[in-house]
Amino acid sequence: NVLKEPEPSARFVAFGDSSLNFELRIFIPEPDLFLETRHDLLMEIDRRFREAKIEIAFPHQDIHIRSLPEEIAIVSKPLPN
Repeated sequence: NVLKEPEPSARFVAFGDSSLNFELRIFIPEPDLFLETRHDLLMEIDRRFREAKIEIAFPHQDIHIRSLPEEIAIVSKPLPN
């Protein structure tokens, strides 16, 4: 569905939290093809990343609780072996 003219382009647009953000610009012949084409492109990018063993790191967030009201009890269970 991607038109050859104007030519598709990829641009590095920003540094994100734990990411490098790129923008892929393409032209399609009709607006009704947008969702299908977007899906196909994202699936192909994912496939090629996996094939090249490129992993996308997802940010992890920890929550540190400094204090709780007395009426809230924290129950700790042992982890399974």
